[in-house]
Parts: sequence; structure tokens; C-alpha cells
Amino acid sequence: MMIRFTAILSLLLSCSLLLSACGEKENPGGNGNWTPKPGSSDLLNFTGKAEPLECGRNLVAHFIETPQSNWGRTDAGKKPSSLITYPDVCAYLGAFWFLEAAIDNAILTGDDEAKQEAITLMQEMVDKYDDVITGKTTYTTDAGEVRPVFTDLLWRHESNRVDYYLFGAISLHIASIMDDPKYSGVAWKQTREEYLEFGLEYAENQFYPYTRSEFDARFNSPDYNITGNLFTMSTSDYNSWKNYMDQGYSWQTRLWIDDMFMITALQMQAYQATKNDASYIGDDFPYGGSSASNIDQSQNCFLDRAVREMKLYIEELPGGDGLYYHAPSAPFYWARGNGWMAVGMPLVLELIKDIPAYKEEADLLREEYETMMEALLRYQLPTGGWAQLVDKSNYWEESSGSAMFAFAFITGVKNGWLDQEKYGAAARKAWEQLTDFYLLANYDVNEVCEGTGAGKTAEHYYNAKRYPGDTHGQAAMMWCCYALTQLENDAVSANDGAAGIK
Repeated sequence: MMIRFTAILSLLLSCSLLLSACGEKENPGGNGNWTPKPGSSDLLNFTGKAEPLECGRNLVAHFIETPQSNWGRTDAGKKPSSLITYPDVCAYLGAFWFLEAAIDNAILTGDDEAKQEAITLMQEMVDKYDDVITGKTTYTTDAGEVRPVFTDLLWRHESNRVDYYLFGAISLHIASIMDDPKYSGVAWKQTREEYLEFGLEYAENQFYPYTRSEFDARFNSPDYNITGNLFTMSTSDYNSWKNYMDQGYSWQTRLWIDDMFMITALQMQAYQATKNDASYIGDDFPYGGSSASNIDQSQNCFLDRAVREMKLYIEELPGGDGLYYHAPSAPFYWARGNGWMAVGMPLVLELIKDIPAYKEEADLLREEYETMMEALLRYQLPTGGWAQLVDKSNYWEESSGSAMFAFAFITGVKNGWLDQEKYGAAARKAWEQLTDFYLLANYDVNEVCEGTGAGKTAEHYYNAKRYPGDTHGQAAMMWCCYALTQLENDAVSANDGAAGIK
């Protein structure tokens, strides 16, 4: 009898511990009272896979060899997509950004061999992209037919196209860098005008204030009937879109946290490609009458669109404690969702911080960014990463959001917005966790949350699948390599050469 009682007591205790572990525990602790060790904030001296130049080169080489993903997934269980989806676009941008920083590093240190290696990788990136836009990159239909990947604007019938439009950013980025003599060793496949025209079609259409009849005519054109199921716009769809258009925002606005990055990233790349062309100053689109007050006609139209869209998301997307909900209907602090905001804010801030016309917006961005970084520091796990839902410390650690937060910390330290000792130490801790535990031998990043729509319950996020090599994670890791290499370049420049970097 005693043995039986002991067994039952043991079972009850085990169940109690299990339930305690599975509960949705809030995480108010993390790094809140954490004091970094002396020297732990060093963001320049890494070894092994954590060394950013070596890590970045391998990540880029791996991306070049990987077929287009299906909304991020590259594993054997998912066929390549019929178009280049936004996670791949982010990886393209990350690869180019890193290679540009690596070329700068090679020039600063006089390393001709490293420069040539980076130029060769950049050429392979250009070739990879050219294969897409010239029809050489293919996918296989369910019927077994091999077809070229689609690149036409608006070919899909889905009601929201923000995820597709980011594709234009690749062409715009190439147009913004190709005339720089640093990249004279790259054989560009198109003229600058061709790259620019292709990308601007996406950037312009993202904000064009279509009438209902224009939408219907465009979406129901036979040119876009590739899916065999043309999009039929409802009155409620149009009214929702028109509400944003009348205020000078993109018709693709829907206040999902990911879209803040998708819209602003495309417009920022358009700005980078046109910022020296006075013909793009002022916005000629006939927005509704209520929009005049938030459009600055003295600035580049693409930059102004990025700024006002970013401001809208910051002011309207709900949340608290320095973090943001996935969407108004999804009151959860999803890691990668907050990652888009953590990356997007400093990227916009870097562009506008010295422009007097945007002082109000820059002040707002700086305040919101610093508040968010403080929250992320509090919620950083002892391992160095962040949980799938940032405030649930018992949820699994997610790598793509963790890498985005690391990038945001590194960028803040680089610009002097964040304390070097505190945030440098947190960034190093995150980066070493990512490279030590999530970067596989083949340079796939492991434990990447699948593409995830807004959920109604926390379990939606807890139960999300995770995949190795998903380009959401590959992109964020390349962004980190880019940011760390930029820091090293600043140190080299400050010391007039490679010697003396601490």
C-alpha cells in the first residue's frame, strides 16, 4: 500500500512539474539586471564560424547554390516556388550588403585576394538574379511541367500583394551600386536604366492611388490570368485600400508588423537608386485631399513614402512594453514580427537622421527604437537568443528573430545610439549563440520559424513548424555579418589600417 501511495505521489509531482514547465510564463527578467563582464562587449574579435567575414562569405556562397525557396523553405519537403518570395529578396539584399562591406574591408586592408573573392561572389549573385529575370530559373508545376519563374508585376490573384512587391528591391539595389568603380570587376547583365525601370514599376505601383475601375481593369487583364483565377475585388477591399490611399499611404497597408518592413524596404531601395535625380523630388500622385499635410513635396518621393509609412506603423500598430503585436487581431509579441520592426527602424533612421525636414520623424524613430531595444535587452534569454514569443521565456528559441535583434543591437552600437558596454555585450552573446548552436556545418541556419500568418492564440506560434535553411534565417544572418563587417571597417579606418583593432 505504501509503495502504491508513493508511486501515485511521484506521478502527481511529475505531472505538476510538467504543467508548470508548459505554462505560458511571462519573462520579465532576461538581461534586465544583467551586468556585462569586462571585455564582453567587443564586437570586433571573433573566431571560427563567428568571424563575420568568413561567415558571410560562406552564407553567400551557400545562398548562391540554393534554388529559390517556397516562402522561405528550402528543405527537401517543399518544392521551389513559382516566384521569388520576399524571404529570398531579403537574402539577396543581405548578400549584396555583406559583399559591399567585404569589398570595402579588402580595400581598407589592402587585401587584393579578399577583394577578388568578394567580387567573384558578387558576380555570381548578379548571375543568379539575371537567371531569374531572363527566364532561366524555373519551377515545376504539379502536372510536372517545367516553367520559368514569374517576374511580371501583379500576376497573382491574391488580395494583398505586399509580399510580392518587395521583389523589385533587388533590381533597384543593383541600380544604386553598379556605377561605383569599386565594383568595376563585375559584369552587370543589364543596363542601369533597365534595372531601374524594372524595380521602379514595383515601387511606383505600390503607392499608386488606383480608382476602383483602374484596379478592376488591371487585376482582370488577360496578362495576369496565369493562375486561371482572376482576383475579384470586393467593395470592402476597395474601401479599405482607398482609406489608406486617400491619406498618402500604400494601398497595400494592412498593419501587419511584417508589412512595415516590406513596404519601407522597397521604397528605401528606390530612394537609394534615385536620390541624385531631382526629377523624383515631390510626389505627383493624386492622393485624396486629406493627405497634403503628411507629404513633403521638397523631398525624394520614395524616401518620403518610406518615412510616412514607417510613422504610420509605429503610431497605429498596437503593443506595449516597447514591443509590437503581430497585427491588431493578433496580440502576440512574435519574435520575427518584432524583428522586422527592430531592423526597419534603424535602417530608416540612418537615412533621415541628418535631414532637417525629417527631424520630427527622426526623433520619433529614435525614441521608439531605443525603447524597443531596452525591452529586447530585458527579454534576452540567458543563452543569448530570444523566444518565439518574446515575452514567453519557456517557448522555444527562434533563430531568425534572434538574428534580427542582434542586427538591431549592432547597428545601434555602430551609430552611437546604444551603450557599447551593455548592448555590445548583448549583441556578442546573441551572435555567438547563433553561430555556435544554430549555424550548421553546411551554413544552413537551424530552428527558423516557418512563414507565419497572424494567429488567434499563443499556441499558433508555439506550434509553428521550424526548418533548417529557411531564407528568413539565412537573410538575417547575412545582415549580421554585414553589420559586424561595417563595424570592423570603421575601426580599420579609425586606425588607418588593420593594426591596432581591439
